[in-house]
Amino acid sequence: MTAGDALCQCIRARTAGREARLDWRQSARFGLVGLTLHGPFFFHGFRWLDARFGAAATLQKALVKTAAGQITLFPLYTASFFMYMGILEGLPPAQAAIKVQRVLPPTLMTGSMFWPAANVLNFMFVPPTYRVLYANVAGLFWNAWLSYENSTKGQVAAAAGAAGGAAAAAAAGGAQ
Repeated sequence: MTAGDALCQCIRARTAGREARLDWRQSARFGLVGLTLHGPFFFHGFRWLDARFGAAATLQKALVKTAAGQITLFPLYTASFFMYMGILEGLPPAQAAIKVQRVLPPTLMTGSMFWPAANVLNFMFVPPTYRVLYANVAGLFWNAWLSYENSTKGQVAAAAGAAGGAAAAAAAGGAQ
């Protein structure tokens, strides 16, 4: 995950005409999420899919397995990712939850275009032992996208949540 974040930071700097300087704290947060959430989640998630649906030796089985992963694993992981990142960035839980609510739907839409193709290939052609590795290679590009979403839309959502919370608190205080 750290490599995807670093890739995103470099691309964003270059497109803005700046020299690439990594925000190591941001990259470290991505690394921590990869180590403590992403790796364990998908290790067990792929094992669950294998146990539930068996080997995907045919296109039909691969499509069923992919759909099951998209419906069950992907939304749960993505919501957990944005919540966890929000907490690691210092957001109060309520603001992190607002961030999840605002960033999750468009991220799920984008992921629903990227991951099904990657997963069908994974389930059809990659031996179970190498599925997490394959997913991590595809994930380099996805993680760069998550970094972009988290650092642009996620920050806007968090700021909007903070402004909304402050306005609500002010309104409640003024009503007394």
